[in-house]
Amino acid sequence: MGGGQSLAIGLKHRELFAWVGGMSSFLPNAEKVVAEDFPEPKSNLKLLWFACGKDDRLIENTRQLSATLKAKNIPHEFKETAGNHSWPVWRRYLGEFMPQLFGERKNQAPR
Repeated sequence: MGGGQSLAIGLKHRELFAWVGGMSSFLPNAEKVVAEDFPEPKSNLKLLWFACGKDDRLIENTRQLSATLKAKNIPHEFKETAGNHSWPVWRRYLGEFMPQLFGERKNQAPR
């Protein structure tokens, strides 16, 4: 439940978090979450990053989240990679995500 909690809490409390990431995350209703947490397309997030493996049972939910964010022009990075819902996949993601934390760069455009 870590990835879903990271996204749900981070997006709901953007006054506390500027860098939000999730690995193999599940949000029960991505459209509702995005509509509630981003009433306007402007985002104060410095980084919204999430990733999911193509063989992960949560890939469709993650794709839906990315599509919903793109539709609202909310900057984010979505990585779709080889792999399933397992620690070896998340370990790779952690290596990609951690160096991006606490930098000055802001997301440029939805990816």
